[in-house]
Amino acid sequence: MRWPLAALALLAALGGCATQKVYEGPEKPRSDLARIDGTPALNAGLPIAAIMRKVDETKIGVAYARVLVAPGKHSLLVDCLIPAAHSTTRFELSVDASAGDHYVLVPVSAPGNKNCADVHLEAR
Repeated sequence: MRWPLAALALLAALGGCATQKVYEGPEKPRSDLARIDGTPALNAGLPIAAIMRKVDETKIGVAYARVLVAPGKHSLLVDCLIPAAHSTTRFELSVDASAGDHYVLVPVSAPGNKNCADVHLEAR
């Protein structure tokens, strides 16, 4: 009975870098979309993480650490986690994404590293 559980855990870990499509219609060329990266939910003990929970009205699955969106304004729901402090802070971000651009969610800890002060989006 342990083998199926271990296989599921391995699949979830490998899927942490998967990309979720968050736009309507057929597949589009990467140059017509914007990519937003967060932290994988299974992240090997990072001291701080920005986990995407929702983009617009689409829930982001635990296996997804990045999304592809159409250019324009989007609403992100992001959890900032500091595992050592057992702290989770939720942030809502409004972003204006441009086609072909790559963005990364950057979590910022508050003084004392007990909770998150902010999560912002940086263009890469």
